[in-house]
Amino acid sequence: MTVLNSFNSRGKAGFILAGIGTLLLLAGMIGYTFTGEIEDVPTPNAPNQAFFSGEPLPEHSLSSFVSAELTITWDRNDVWIALVDAEEKKRCEDVPSFFASGMGCDGTSTNFVAGDSSAIASEGFSWEIESGTYYAALGAKDGALPAGTEVVISYEVHLGHSLLSFLISAGSILAGGVLLYYGRV
Repeated sequence: MTVLNSFNSRGKAGFILAGIGTLLLLAGMIGYTFTGEIEDVPTPNAPNQAFFSGEPLPEHSLSSFVSAELTITWDRNDVWIALVDAEEKKRCEDVPSFFASGMGCDGTSTNFVAGDSSAIASEGFSWEIESGTYYAALGAKDGALPAGTEVVISYEVHLGHSLLSFLISAGSILAGGVLLYYGRV
């Protein structure tokens, strides 16, 4: 006689619900990390000025169910990388380039969401990804870089539980336990 035969349909549903909740809880606690590299990114040849990517970063549309942390490093200490929101990018693009350093769109006074112009390439920066539209910003630290200079950017994204997914997992385990208790034959 198997364990499931000692339960009615409510108990069997509770067993399945508790099992799914436990698997989700463990998967979220362990998390998943993926890494990658973006090679041959051209560097700007103007010193201490923010240049922005044309395309936004992929949006994190499941932020209420999955938390994601992004870590970025790069291979050159003479450049900096940071992230800005769409409003900051638009504000800086509306300023003529010859006024950029006086209008707060250089590497030291741009309103960065993550990273800044003093970041060290080997340490990079980490950012808890939020929902919204964000762009990468890149600049030269001290002086103009020779034309054709490139940077290699490495990234790591760690996915794990958000508060909502943790509560759903715990609720599934609790509901499954209640169904198991009341579904005994």
